Amino acid sequence: MAESILKSLKDLQSYNNDETRDLLKNLCMLYFQNKDDGSRRELADLLVREGGAELLVKIFITLSDIGFFTSNSVWFPAYYTFNSIWNYSDASLLFGEELGKLGLIKYLVAVLDHEPYKSKQEEKNVKYLLKASLCTLHNLAKVPENRPLLRQDRGVGKIAYYTRVEDGLLKVVSIMLLGYIIDEDESDVLMDESGAVEIMVKILQGALDSKDQRCCGYRASEIAEGLSLIATCEKNKEKIFRSGALPVLMEMMESKNSHDKLFAAKVVWQLAFDASIRDEMRENESLMNLLESLSKDKNKAVRNTAHGAKWVIGKQAEEKSKNKEKNSSQSAGQTLGHIMISYQWDNQKTMLKVNKRLQNSGLRLWMDVEQMAGSTLQAMAEAVEQAYAVLICISSKYKESPSCRTEAEYTFQLRKQIVPLMMEKNYRPDGWLGALLGAKLWIDFSNDSNFEESISQLIKEIETYTPMKSNVVLNKNAIPPMTSRNDPAVLKWTKKDVATWLKESKLDFCLEIFAEYDGALIYQLQKVRKEAPEFFFTSLRKDVGFNSLTEVLLFTQALEKINLS
Repeated sequence: MAESILKSLKDLQSYNNDETRDLLKNLCMLYFQNKDDGSRRELADLLVREGGAELLVKIFITLSDIGFFTSNSVWFPAYYTFNSIWNYSDASLLFGEELGKLGLIKYLVAVLDHEPYKSKQEEKNVKYLLKASLCTLHNLAKVPENRPLLRQDRGVGKIAYYTRVEDGLLKVVSIMLLGYIIDEDESDVLMDESGAVEIMVKILQGALDSKDQRCCGYRASEIAEGLSLIATCEKNKEKIFRSGALPVLMEMMESKNSHDKLFAAKVVWQLAFDASIRDEMRENESLMNLLESLSKDKNKAVRNTAHGAKWVIGKQAEEKSKNKEKNSSQSAGQTLGHIMISYQWDNQKTMLKVNKRLQNSGLRLWMDVEQMAGSTLQAMAEAVEQAYAVLICISSKYKESPSCRTEAEYTFQLRKQIVPLMMEKNYRPDGWLGALLGAKLWIDFSNDSNFEESISQLIKEIETYTPMKSNVVLNKNAIPPMTSRNDPAVLKWTKKDVATWLKESKLDFCLEIFAEYDGALIYQLQKVRKEAPEFFFTSLRKDVGFNSLTEVLLFTQALEKINLS
């Protein structure tokens, strides 16, 4: 059926007519006739193979050039074109990826930025165009390769306009879309201005209360997925938690729907990375009982997610790390057994190749190939503990994954050597992942054509790791060395300069801690970080007085940017 519709559309000489309208309407109906997600995805993938995505983009551009509201003979074919693109991009990432390659993104952003539409957004058909454009872009943003395209030509600003409109749905969709493409600083500003979190929580409650489990066209799981995404930004966690999201998420976790339980627990897992929120969650007996119940759920993904949330809330990784240090009989210079691969599931194919090549080079590897997580987080912890190096496979989806973050932070807590591998073109890690990696240089595995070169570089990098012991002691009262004109500029900093540096680095939370530090002490601190990293990180928490891993990571990131040469 789809093939015959496409053939008839391809035979048309123009598209502003009733025949185009009827064919496109039939194409839309095919989507709704397929009731389950799997069959809709297969249909969308078929359209890609048969040139349907390319044809829809061609029709879209042609009708846009004429003017969507020129006449009914243009508007109705345009309506069904939007509808087809919107629905099929929701069904299939392959369809969304193809639309990105075909250049549709810039046209949809142009619709959002069209001044006549912005000034008449309350009109029914205009609102539909804006809603369809935003929702389609939200679908396309799920494809990592599309995200840089959304940032082009001031795309962020054009989309962000809709976080400030009166219409709640446009506001929420725009903030969910921006969650995929903006960095931590941009997110902080937008979330403060939009009030979208409170609206998302209300829509989530509305979906749970409605008979069809939808509100404003969105399923509860879709809204929860959006909350999980924006919760990857550290400052958004507090906004989500204080908006009253937790009781709604707990109600959702009691649903009979596995998707609802999964995404609700995932949001809880994301929020738990914030130390103050984690403490409150730990005292919430009802929440902990719910997570305990879900950890025995018949659905594996639900079980795994509940276990992950319990692991972080219970600070199991941190306590296990302390016990590991206390009970370890191994010296700091002793090499452990293997190299661990920490990766997001989309990169498994590449990492299986890496795993095989490293093994062929005589190296011992540990790699989870069965999507372990959950009830076997204990196995993950032991894998990190027995590793002398951990390969962190960087991508936007790695940053978004609470499971990957749990692995990465435990790796950091145990002071393991981290080797970053870049898995995604044009991606630059920020937030918790950027802070964890600091100034480390990554090895590029985003391009298959450079695989052999990257493998050789990786093997050489691994061979350089020889852990060293150090007896350097961090002493705030140490006498700073004499300086010369060739010494680093930091040595000449006054206490006021240190305070300025902390403020510029957005480290106001530790101004009091370092009130008595001048540049010479900061210089010594940086040297200790390089020469005795295990002692350095332990001292920051126990002696200096940092309260959380996030604070340690942010401070370390700023420290690494100081030029010591």
